[in-house]
Amino acid sequence: MAQWWGRLIVGLLTGLLVLVVMMVATVWLQSHREYKYQEQKAQQAEARLEELRAERAQRETYLRLVLEDPEFLERVVRERLGYLRPNETMFRFKEPEDNIAQ
Repeated sequence: MAQWWGRLIVGLLTGLLVLVVMMVATVWLQSHREYKYQEQKAQQAEARLEELRAERAQRETYLRLVLEDPEFLERVVRERLGYLRPNETMFRFKEPEDNIAQ
């Protein structure tokens, strides 16, 4: 009968060990998945940061040109606001329509 109890205890301890290993593996797997997800979000954030840095550099260049280059400023004002010099005439043409019957 002592052998029977010994086998029972060994079987229970083995089952308990398997259960603990499965729990640790499950927790590790969930942690690993969360780590990969957070790593992917960090990479996306880095890519967005690079895009914003490039956009900022373009805007800084544009602002510098507007503030320091009178010819650039004049061209921007003429194109965007439609300003003309005295005695200038502006001609505007309509875009051709594609669905005109021939």
